[in-house]
Amino acid sequence: MWASRLVFRPEGEMVVEMVIVSVVCLGLGISLTVVWMKIRARRSGTSPHDEHPEASFPAVVSPIKVVVASGDQEVMSLTMMDDSNPSMELFRNATRLPQDAVSGALKSLVEPLMQVAPSVVTAAATHSTQLMEVVINGQMLAATDGNGLRAIAKAGKGFEHARLYEPTNLQNIANAAAIWQLASVVVAQKHLADIGATLKRVETKVDGIQNFLEEERLAVIKSAMNYLEVARKAVGSGEFLERTRGELERFDIELDRVSMSLLEQAKRESRTELQRDSVGCEGEYTSALSKHKGLSRIGEELALCNEVRLANWYLCSIYPDSSKILEPRLEQIKKSIKEISSLDGRLSKSVRDDCALIDAKFTLDSTINERRSDVKLVAKAGKQALQNSLRRSEEIVLKLEAIRADRLAINRLVIEAKNGVPSAVYLCQK
Repeated sequence: MWASRLVFRPEGEMVVEMVIVSVVCLGLGISLTVVWMKIRARRSGTSPHDEHPEASFPAVVSPIKVVVASGDQEVMSLTMMDDSNPSMELFRNATRLPQDAVSGALKSLVEPLMQVAPSVVTAAATHSTQLMEVVINGQMLAATDGNGLRAIAKAGKGFEHARLYEPTNLQNIANAAAIWQLASVVVAQKHLADIGATLKRVETKVDGIQNFLEEERLAVIKSAMNYLEVARKAVGSGEFLERTRGELERFDIELDRVSMSLLEQAKRESRTELQRDSVGCEGEYTSALSKHKGLSRIGEELALCNEVRLANWYLCSIYPDSSKILEPRLEQIKKSIKEISSLDGRLSKSVRDDCALIDAKFTLDSTINERRSDVKLVAKAGKQALQNSLRRSEEIVLKLEAIRADRLAINRLVIEAKNGVPSAVYLCQK
């Protein structure tokens, strides 16, 4: 015998169950529809979202790297940096450059990149800053006349089949003049501190001995120093004017003339004979003291002139040009340094010969030795100045020859941008 039971359920619970059943059925229906459309699309070769298959495009991807190429070789590249350890290490070890030195070139190079990659601007607005690495291949840049440069946008691996967002203003990045300017500023920043240190050292020396220097020659040295300081600051701010370069070459000629005059005067006075006494050696001592004081001052003046000339040509060589006058004039400077070096030996011989003449039978040996020591001490200042100058000259000549290597080397920069605008530039260590 069957038993039956009636179960009474609240009306609210029945409504909830009906809603759940309806949602499940609707989801199942949508899923079946999507599966059916995909199968149909594969059979027909079209996308279910495309009413017009011929208008279909791959995904649009903003580039993470822009390369300026000359033929198949990269002249320069700009790459967006991420937060990886290598990128941050590169940034932490970099040296910040004066903003005014590179602002013009950066505007020409970076702004088109910011426009070509809208995501960069978005990232800058969201995260405050965006870093990019700039690599300049100096060798390729020096080998090209600027014709045929082209900019190529790259999105990196994984986007080979994507269409890069590449507006027409991408060609603005392939600006040979801007790349030259940026490379020249990088080279200049590596050397300006050396030039400034040389000028400061010479200025200190001039202040100490200017009362003894011939006014006309001193005026040439100080005039060159004053102009060099102004030109150095201009180059430090990224300004490479042709007329400034012309003035530097003119000062090189004037300083060369002063150097030759001092060299001949030193040779002539080193041969001056001492006053001789028939009894004692007072005359020899007095005239030797006067002679070598004069030679010492000439030696110091010659050292100052030579250092200013080297600093002048050092700055001149930083200019971004291929002047044929640079190498021959550098060879002339080297020749002048050799002549000054030979003067050092001449002065040493002159001191020895003159001290040998400070002698007399009726003069105490202690007095003779004291007088000889006085003459040697007076001559030592000029000799020391020449020797120090020659050592620094050799160092500067090596740096002059290294500038070409710096210009042809691969230089790396890190550019920090805020809201799509370059805010700081850092020179990376090699």
